[in-house]
Amino acid sequence: MNNINGDIRDIFFKNIKKIFIKNNKNYILTNDADIFALKSLRNNKRFIDVGVAEQNLVNISAGLAKYNKLPLVYGFCTFLTFRCYEQLRFNIGSHNLNVKIIGIGPGFSFPNDGPTHHGTQDIYLIYLIPEFEIYNISDNNLANEISKKINKIKGPTYIRIDKGNLNYNQDIKYDLDKGYEIIFKSKKKNTLIITSGIFCKQAIEVAALDNGVSVLNLFKFKKFNKKGFIEIINQYKKIIIYDESSESGGIFPIINNCLIKNKINKNIEILTSPDRQIFYYCQNRDLMINKLSLDKESLKKLL
Repeated sequence: MNNINGDIRDIFFKNIKKIFIKNNKNYILTNDADIFALKSLRNNKRFIDVGVAEQNLVNISAGLAKYNKLPLVYGFCTFLTFRCYEQLRFNIGSHNLNVKIIGIGPGFSFPNDGPTHHGTQDIYLIYLIPEFEIYNISDNNLANEISKKINKIKGPTYIRIDKGNLNYNQDIKYDLDKGYEIIFKSKKKNTLIITSGIFCKQAIEVAALDNGVSVLNLFKFKKFNKKGFIEIINQYKKIIIYDESSESGGIFPIINNCLIKNKINKNIEILTSPDRQIFYYCQNRDLMINKLSLDKESLKKLL
């Protein structure tokens, strides 16, 4: 088994670095963001730091892709989505260009920087661009799988990646085509928690304390196996949608649209961030999660 212990960003970007070195078509671009695993590449002519100029950053990546290069853009998720939305929509999306946008700092991973850095609406913002696929990385295992196959993922793609050592489920075999996996399975099929990203870990810890609760990690949001997804949902009496993103900005509207189209009527509970900007500053992400009643105790109350 591969050693995938360590910070999830290091797992992801070390693989990106290996691919970059081997393939001259790969380019890395950033908006003055720093990644430890990529520091040694900064003097390479295929590593481009445009500074705090996100619109130009996306324009350059689109131009490279137009000439059959393989650009990967990384930076804070809020800056790479909201600041340059028009460029993403038209220069990359409408031309269906093969550009990877890597959003670091999703959710409340930088809680002391306020709403400018809170990545709680970016998922559905990018979802509204028809051509874009979205992956939300939950753990080291998935980070390793996606980064190793980065050149096999085609078309406009937005990938969100968190921080910290999230090596807790090496035994899961992720299928990128399917787009979801049951990451904790109970014999009794009473409640299914559908979650994504860093909340997967919290959901597993809660499910392990209650017989009859399973956890589904939905990590791909456009071209996932919707038929199989609905079949799993139909096996459970109750569904809980648990997401660090806001109710309108995260996975809830994606799941809800899928249920409506398939005429599924289920007992559904929703535990997400509120649909508002959060002007609360703290040094610790867990304090923010507790403040918003998104913690494990709040999830337990819904079971």
